[in-house]
Amino acid sequence: MWDHSPHTNSWFEYHRWHFDIDRYINPFIPAPPWRWLPRPISHFLGYRPQPPPPMGNVLIALWSLVSIFCGLSIITSVTMNVPAFQHHNSPSVIASFGAAAVLEYCAIESPFSQPRNAIIGQTLASVIGVCIAKLFALNPHAKHLPELGGPLSVAIVTALMALTNTIHPPAGATALLAVTQVPDMGWWLIPVVLLGVALMQVSALLFNNIQRRFPIYWWTAHDLSKRPEEDEESARDKERRPPSTTEESFSDQPEQVIVRKGEVFVPDSLWVSAEEREALERISERIK
Repeated sequence: MWDHSPHTNSWFEYHRWHFDIDRYINPFIPAPPWRWLPRPISHFLGYRPQPPPPMGNVLIALWSLVSIFCGLSIITSVTMNVPAFQHHNSPSVIASFGAAAVLEYCAIESPFSQPRNAIIGQTLASVIGVCIAKLFALNPHAKHLPELGGPLSVAIVTALMALTNTIHPPAGATALLAVTQVPDMGWWLIPVVLLGVALMQVSALLFNNIQRRFPIYWWTAHDLSKRPEEDEESARDKERRPPSTTEESFSDQPEQVIVRKGEVFVPDSLWVSAEEREALERISERIK
């Protein structure tokens, strides 16, 4: 029987067993620079001042049809025309890219489809899968036990993705086929997978940002411009001081463009062109 009293040993409080790798990595990740880039570039990198309007599933289905066909065709054509890949018996396309295409071109708002998950997840899968295949190849008897090697590679990859916040379901298929389908490729599977992932990400940026938005984030959904220690300190300060109706009223207001005499203030979240800023500055000069 489990003891749920407050004096229970913390080691047995398994609900507290949590490792957040982002807590250690995010302080060293710079905030995305998209708002400083020209609008067409930042648009196709997924930056939007405001979230795009919702889209019906008919249009999503049409874009998925076009983008999946074009994206996988590009990946297959490039892979088939790399002599080194063909010399090492590479398949025309990695089978797990079929599942990845559904995420990258259709379910683009899922955390599983974001670049961090896709790139790191597939990299871990190819590396771990090849390592397990090489390890089992050392023993003639173990080499003929795919029922052990394949599941072991998927299990290890899934555990690593869970600990690194990079869950990407198609990566499990990549790890499995590395051991059971293409073990003779060896280390050459890694560049084949990385090239396919890179081409898929580039094509996803192109097709998905025509009418939708991809990615939702590149590294994390959290605001990287605010560090965890700053958030904790501001939370403590907010608890110490009494609530201010003035501060609350300003925080509830939307961001505004302010034009004063000889001064123009545009919030960072709002992108304006050079012509628009010039017009605002002319208005500020006319203010007496």
